[in-house]
Amino acid sequence: MLIRHAEAAHAAGCLEVYAPFADDTAASFEDHAPSLREFEQRIARIARTHAFLVAEENGAVAGFAYAGVHRERPAYRWAAEVSVYLGPDHRGRGLGRALYEALFALLEEQGYRLLLAGVSLPNAPSVGLHRSLGFEDIGVYRRIGWKAGAWQDVIWMALQLGDDTFESTTPASPGPPVRLVRPIVL
Repeated sequence: MLIRHAEAAHAAGCLEVYAPFADDTAASFEDHAPSLREFEQRIARIARTHAFLVAEENGAVAGFAYAGVHRERPAYRWAAEVSVYLGPDHRGRGLGRALYEALFALLEEQGYRLLLAGVSLPNAPSVGLHRSLGFEDIGVYRRIGWKAGAWQDVIWMALQLGDDTFESTTPASPGPPVRLVRPIVL
């Protein structure tokens, strides 16, 4: 198993992992999975500002994790939203943790201070993964989205990166995305 940065060539494999979440569950709030072209563009757009990692097993995408902008306003620039998706044969084996740990290290080096994750409920495996990585519950948006024939709740969780500091001057903004020096072998 290898963890590396996603490229356009990974889009089909990522889409194969992601489509069931978008089409068949409330885990993603997209109504339908994007097209292959849209997913290629998504990888390129995210990679301009944040890391987008894939895990490959025997050349096939087993899962992926990425970060993105939390909010557009400048005061939020030290926070990023994170997500991880795994194929059905790769859940419960530590791959989500491995992808996230690699992603979080890159985000911390880039200058991010806070990571946020929104998880639709119920989703015990995802909530458990986030909590095991140190995320703390910060609130639940009740009945925030309509998906899978019902109103859905989303729990928001947060993880602080680095030391809890209280600067008196504006800290440096996050820089450009940080790249892995080489793929991570699991």
